[in-house]
Amino acid sequence: MFFSSKLKKYKNIRHCFFSRKNGFSKGIYESLNCGMGSGDEKENVIKNIKLVSKKIGCKKEYIITLNQTHSNNVIYFENQKEVKSKIMGDAIVTKIKNVGISILAADCAPILFYDPKKKIIGCAHSGWKGALYGIIENTVKKFNELNSKNSDLIAV
Repeated sequence: MFFSSKLKKYKNIRHCFFSRKNGFSKGIYESLNCGMGSGDEKENVIKNIKLVSKKIGCKKEYIITLNQTHSNNVIYFENQKEVKSKIMGDAIVTKIKNVGISILAADCAPILFYDPKKKIIGCAHSGWKGALYGIIENTVKKFNELNSKNSDLIAV
């Protein structure tokens, strides 16, 4: 588990970058694989997600993942009723508390965003295609639409 020193000082959010180590998956998926869309055994993926949820202090049903497509599509959840996993997109932005938003990455970059003044969180999956198509810009734009100022935004 890896933490950002920039985000660690904020007590009202929890964050973490997980490595592939210490998971339940076996064989070619031997890792902390949390990708339900992979060919891994579903039981192992569920155990991995449960482990992640325990480490960050969030119910496993509130760990939200996307069907990542290397796009510039940002998903925004306004309230708890809207929260769904496996929506097609490459970034999540929300103000909802006690929800674990997540990005799965292998050779792409997971980016976490936080506005401590507006209490908005976000994460983006940025590979070369998503970066070229504007996933980072679109994520920042969504923060701006929620009245977040770029000068208040932390990205790690």
